[in-house]
Amino acid sequence: MSFTSAITEFYLSQELNKPIIDYENKKVAHLRDIAVCWDKKVPIGRGIKFLKDSNKLININHIKEWTKDAIVLATSLEKAADIVARDEDIYIVKWFLDKQLIDLKGKKLVRVNDIKISFYSKDLEKKLILLAIDVGFSGILRRLGIKFLESKIQPQLISWNYLAPIKKRTSNLQLATEFEGLKDLHPADIADIIEELSQPDREKIIESLDIESAAEVLAEADIETQVNVIDSLDAERAADILEEMPSDDAADILSELDEEKSQEILEHMDPEEANEVIELMNYEDEDVGSLMTKDYITLTGDETSEEALNKIKKMAEEVETIYVSYVVDSEEKLIGVVSLRELLIAKPDEKIKDIMQKNVISLNHFDHHDKALEMFAKYNLFTMPVIDNENRLLGIITVDDVLRLLMPDRSDTDTFSRFDSLKKFLREGGE
Repeated sequence: MSFTSAITEFYLSQELNKPIIDYENKKVAHLRDIAVCWDKKVPIGRGIKFLKDSNKLININHIKEWTKDAIVLATSLEKAADIVARDEDIYIVKWFLDKQLIDLKGKKLVRVNDIKISFYSKDLEKKLILLAIDVGFSGILRRLGIKFLESKIQPQLISWNYLAPIKKRTSNLQLATEFEGLKDLHPADIADIIEELSQPDREKIIESLDIESAAEVLAEADIETQVNVIDSLDAERAADILEEMPSDDAADILSELDEEKSQEILEHMDPEEANEVIELMNYEDEDVGSLMTKDYITLTGDETSEEALNKIKKMAEEVETIYVSYVVDSEEKLIGVVSLRELLIAKPDEKIKDIMQKNVISLNHFDHHDKALEMFAKYNLFTMPVIDNENRLLGIITVDDVLRLLMPDRSDTDTFSRFDSLKKFLREGGE
């Protein structure tokens, strides 16, 4: 039968420099830090650090009681300090307090203002565990000793079960990335997190991901973060990541790098991928061509719906969208468009030319960005083909590219009215 007693809960800020008293009621030291092991969901205390330049720790099991005024030992300090710090131990004052952790529930970075701790006895064994972190203003007030305000503000606690570290002590006292929990988040959520991190921590997170995952995360990040991360990587890994990203995103990033680094990365890319990116980089910033991607599906009029569906299945992971395919003739001229829905309901042997829509809404690659905004808002489309003056299909633009184009112009009311139109058709479901 398990027996738990003498549960004491407190905040770390209230315990710093707390007196440590031995079995003879003599004050022998002060609490400087607490060493914990975080190899499970909840960090568990191993010992109390009481000397600045010593690796000796007071064993948690030698603590008789933890009172409001002092930490009382069951024996002498010499006998109580019978364990030494290990490389994997984490000092919570040094490595957690005022540091950032990843809130996996809220999918964001949080700052540790204080830590809630529990000390108790279980089956005659002493336990110290970290219960939660306080990320609210109350944690700051508590540390400042402003009690009259602290009592009026509720702690903003996050259970340790929902936390993952971005910084952890290693044997050489460097910062390492612990990323297992973060990998389960959506790429857009990870992108939001790395945008708030320092450059070294961004690099560690991206380095911990496989190529495909890194590309998905970077594709969701802002351009400044994308450029900083790619610039920090060696050319080979940077090239591998950019090859997995939409070609328009890759072109935008490389255009922001210095010419030497950009050229080095292009030389490491697959020649066909590199040529597509270079073509996009040659457009002026305001040209529709600078927004388009080369990752899309083309069909011919003589293919059957069954053949088209098989092609879509094979290419699904390589293209920007599978919901719309564009039909071209032998000269790559755009002659029609067909949706995935139309292919699914068509007879297997039905020809694409018999089910496609022939009147295709399109943009010229030299059209201005503003025209793209107007066309997407007017026709409620998720993608739009881009053609040259001879009606040859050059690429496509997706609605997310247009939305990103709008976001920086916060002071432009006209731009935001058009943005509202786009949001409206997204809520209603464009096709």
